[in-house]
Amino acid sequence: MKLRAVILPLLAIGGFALTGLAVAKFNAPQKTGPMPAAPASIPFPDRVAGTGVIEPASETILLGTQVGGVVAKVYAKEGDRVTAGQPLVEIDARDADARLIAARAQVETAKARVAAAEARVAQLVARPRIEDLDEAKALVAARTAALDDAKGRLDRLLKVTDRGTTANEQPTLEFNVALATAQFADAKAKLARVQVGTYPEDLAVAKSDVHTAQSELDTVQAQLKQAEVARDLLIVRAPIDATVLRLDARPGEYKAAGPNASTLIRLGDITKLHVRTDIDELDSWRLDVTGQAVASIRGGSKLQVPLRFVRIVPDVAPKRTLTGDNAERIDTRVVQVIFELENPPAFIQPGMLVDVAVAAKTNAPAPAGTPAK
Repeated sequence: MKLRAVILPLLAIGGFALTGLAVAKFNAPQKTGPMPAAPASIPFPDRVAGTGVIEPASETILLGTQVGGVVAKVYAKEGDRVTAGQPLVEIDARDADARLIAARAQVETAKARVAAAEARVAQLVARPRIEDLDEAKALVAARTAALDDAKGRLDRLLKVTDRGTTANEQPTLEFNVALATAQFADAKAKLARVQVGTYPEDLAVAKSDVHTAQSELDTVQAQLKQAEVARDLLIVRAPIDATVLRLDARPGEYKAAGPNASTLIRLGDITKLHVRTDIDELDSWRLDVTGQAVASIRGGSKLQVPLRFVRIVPDVAPKRTLTGDNAERIDTRVVQVIFELENPPAFIQPGMLVDVAVAAKTNAPAPAGTPAK
């Protein structure tokens, strides 16, 4: 009974204390964050404002592969400075290399055929050769001597009145004369053929073989060129001197080709930076391209970078960059004006948003329907 009389008052006092702490904490003033920094003041009393995006002077180039396949090698990394024609990414080329070897072998075979056909033509054109003439004349002389000898043997036999045992030799000697006569005629024909040289029909056929072999060579050389182009298409090269802005290719990944394929590399020449500025079409008539212009860096910075006019994009397009302002129109069309950043800070990178202000025309005519003051 005494213990209960002590515990209950203590519990009541603890409850009142916790209640007081909770009420004090609930009624305490909320802590506020740091006051937002005031934006940088614009030096132009009358100006045309727009939102700009930092981009390379060459604009951003999106590179893909013309032939789908597995990435075999990556030769660059983000931030590297590359030159025009430098390899950046290579797709697996084992099949293309095999086709290239086969095409080169076919070219060598076709060249050998052309050389053989041309040698045949040269051989026919060179006729008659002196050694062939000498050989043919020597053969005629030998056959003449053989014929004279055969005729002499037969004549001597016919002059003998008492032939005796030689009576049966006459048919043999007559055959030898006939054979020697035929051989002599063959030798004379060969000499005549050698003296003629090459017949026009044979030369025409040989030249036709040269043309055929040359046509086959041209065909396989074209196939070799096609194989070389197919092999070169597996290498993604830098189109200009630029800097690798983003790399989305790693060895072993499959990369597809085509209009809906993902980008492998984003390139751009960042030696000079441009600002692509959207100017509302309603304010475009007040834009003075010869006036001063500045870009204000976002994020609380009061840094302003002078701009130099480059060009106006001659195509008015719907506005794509939305600020989220409740009064902002979503059906606005904008004129894109390109400025160049003069001496930009080192931290400015392509893709950053900046606020652009351009001095408006001082003597611009008032829009139609504006009441005169």
